[in-house]
Amino acid sequence: MPESKGEPRFVAVGGGEGRPSKAFLRKGAVVPRRRKPRRSLKLALAAVVALAATIGLARFFGGSLFTLQRIEVSGNHRARTEEILRAVAPWRSANVVTLDLAGIARAVGAHPWVDRVTLSKRLPDGLVIRITERRAVALFREGPRLWWLSADGQPIALYDPRADSAEYVLVTGDRAALPEAVELLEDLRSASADYFSALSEISALPDGGFGIMDSVFRRPVRVLRRDAPAKIRALLDARGFIESRGWEARAIDLRFADRIVLVGAYGAGNSL
Repeated sequence: MPESKGEPRFVAVGGGEGRPSKAFLRKGAVVPRRRKPRRSLKLALAAVVALAATIGLARFFGGSLFTLQRIEVSGNHRARTEEILRAVAPWRSANVVTLDLAGIARAVGAHPWVDRVTLSKRLPDGLVIRITERRAVALFREGPRLWWLSADGQPIALYDPRADSAEYVLVTGDRAALPEAVELLEDLRSASADYFSALSEISALPDGGFGIMDSVFRRPVRVLRRDAPAKIRALLDARGFIESRGWEARAIDLRFADRIVLVGAYGAGNSL
C-alpha cells in the first residue's frame, strides 16, 4: 500500500513490527546517573589521617623523652638495692611505653630474698619496683653451712650474721623434712610463747618425728608433729614430779600415745 503523506510513520524498536516499544514510550523512563563515590573518598581520607596520627604518636612515644632513666626500689631490707638495680640493668635506656614488665619481674624475682614483685611505670621516664621479701623463721644447718629458712621450709640464702642479730631456732636433718619442721615450729610458737622462747634446736629423726632441744629440760625431747604442743604441755605439767624423783634421762620420748618415756633413766628407762 502506498504511504500516506498526511499520516506519521512509526518504527518499532525492540518490539513487533508496527508496535512501539514499551520501554521507549514508558513515562518517566530515565537512565539513572551514577553517584559520585563520596563515601569511599571520605573513608580513604580518614584512613590517611589515622595513619598519619599513628605515625606521629609512634615517633613521639618512641623518642628520647620516654627512655627509662629513673628507677625507684622500695620494700627491700635483705635484698640490697644495688642488687635489684643490677638485675634491671639490661632494660636501662629502654622505652618506658613498651617496657617488658614481665621480663623485669622475672629478673628481679630471681633474687633469693624476693617473694613478690609489683611494677608500675611512671611516665615519661620512670619505673617503680615494690618488693615483698621472704620471711626467715629459722636457720638450717647443712654440713658446715648455715642457711636462712623460709616460712614454707625452703632454704633462702646463706646465713650472714651481719645482716640480722636476732636469735633463731636451728633446724637440722634432711631437706625433705624441712617444711614439716617449720610447721612444728609454728605450732609450738602458737601454743606457748614461753616455751617457744626456750627452744634452741629442732632436728628431723631418722626413725620418724623430731628431736627438740630447749633450755627447760636441757636434753632431747622427741615428738611427733601432729600432737607435739599437747605433749609438751603435759611434759611441763609433769616436770615437778620428774624432778622430785630425781630421774635423770638422756632423752625424753613423747611419741607414744599415752606415756612419757624417760630414755636412759637408771639404765633401762622409766615411763610416766
